[in-house]
Amino acid sequence: MEEKLKRYINRKFLLYPKTKEILEVRDELYSIMLDKYNDCLNMGITQEESYKRATEMMVDYKEAIREVEKGSSLGALKKTLVNIGSFTTFYFIILTFIYFFVSVIILKSFNKTWLIVVGGSFIYLVYFSINLYEYAKLFSFKALGRWGIAFIYISLIPLIYVFPSLYLSIVYSKNIWNRSWLIIIIIVFFYIITDYIVNRKHISIVEKDIRLFASGFILTTFLYLFISMKFKIWSIAWVLYVLYLSLISIIFHIGRNKRMD
Repeated sequence: MEEKLKRYINRKFLLYPKTKEILEVRDELYSIMLDKYNDCLNMGITQEESYKRATEMMVDYKEAIREVEKGSSLGALKKTLVNIGSFTTFYFIILTFIYFFVSVIILKSFNKTWLIVVGGSFIYLVYFSINLYEYAKLFSFKALGRWGIAFIYISLIPLIYVFPSLYLSIVYSKNIWNRSWLIIIIIVFFYIITDYIVNRKHISIVEKDIRLFASGFILTTFLYLFISMKFKIWSIAWVLYVLYLSLISIIFHIGRNKRMD
């Protein structure tokens, strides 16, 4: 029954941000309700009636919880916005200084130095997405957290794929766009792996198998495209898929046998 009471408290606080103030109120309220429950039991009251009376304590503390929630959630939001705003101002001032210093003092030309601003903006996008994810973690929404991870990896595409390809094409006149897009496949691969590691406790066995298959298939596709482009053996490299399907079949077979045992 104590576990039932704990689940009740956690359910009531599900929509609240997990700030220090909220967690303290939650733990304190749980302790009070548990004491009430035990007191009722000692008085000879049944478990069900004791549980009912303990949960009724929630009514007396609703106003206090509402005030703490309002202050803590707004405080967390305000703190996040202040941190992002102050860093953004400082970051782009420094970026602008670097841009003009390189253009005016070092190169004495604005011809290609705009790449500094582009690259710096891409770096900032990663920082911004990470901060949004950190704020989202204040709330116990699994879907929100998973979208946050996806947004971080999406922000890596301009930085890791677009900017290097753009830089080489502008500065060195090297066109690698027809090959560099393979980086996107690798980013998707690492996103699936990261999402699996972070959320493995909350996903079913079927979803785990699907993710294993998908990540392996993506990696095989990358190897197939890379080898085919590099050595021009498109008609032979498809054998990688046959090898992959054979390997994944063995892995699934072994895993199924282990689960049956």
